[in-house]
Amino acid sequence: MRKMLVFTVFAAVFALSCSGPSSKKLIKAGLYNCEERLETAKRDVERRAFSGAVRILADIEYQCGGSPVMDAVYYWSAVAHLRQKQYDDARHEFERLYREFPRSAFAEEAYFRIAHMRYIQSLPSFRDQTETKEAMRLFNDYIDAYPAGVYADSARALFVSALNKLAQKEFNNADFYRKQREHEAALIYYRTVLAQYPESRYAPEAIVGMAEMLVLLGRTQDAQEVMEALEASLFEEGLRLRIEAVWQSLKG
Repeated sequence: MRKMLVFTVFAAVFALSCSGPSSKKLIKAGLYNCEERLETAKRDVERRAFSGAVRILADIEYQCGGSPVMDAVYYWSAVAHLRQKQYDDARHEFERLYREFPRSAFAEEAYFRIAHMRYIQSLPSFRDQTETKEAMRLFNDYIDAYPAGVYADSARALFVSALNKLAQKEFNNADFYRKQREHEAALIYYRTVLAQYPESRYAPEAIVGMAEMLVLLGRTQDAQEVMEALEASLFEEGLRLRIEAVWQSLKG
């Protein structure tokens, strides 16, 4: 009799869990507790049992659609993927969270993490910089939306880091042509650094490089104008020495 009862309950649970709409009956019958399952998944994430956590979270999403815990389900699923460095999956979950629950307690972090995933996945400076540019746009959007947010300082710092990466790409091009003694091409890239990324860490050296290229091209009047606009004391020692060398060339 007991075996028959167990079998009957098992069959009922199995039938309910295999049908979308009727799965709600499991919750009503007390056979599935969304909050408890979520707590189990969170514990699994914290103890780095990520595969188990992801399975539980997927099951909660199936069983508890429309439940108040769904934003937390997306959040912890994103965190599980992030800690495994599965950045595409993590970004997808954060995007779902922000799109479906823009007023969630997790929304601000999700917004930041979406940008952060782009930044993490961006390629080195000598490769295509599409992801870097998208990360900058998203960091800027986050700062606009949350100017005093928890992650605002991090977003600003990462924005500057991304900016420097873009500037580095152009600066390295200038350096390449300089070494090839193609001074006109080098000058173009130095100017690009200054025009597009004037606040980057490469801007000071690009200014000096531009003056040096103008001297080598015999464009002394243009070099003179650049040098007169410089305040040498604002540059680090190595660049100050190069500035002095340019002045000597102009005077000689």
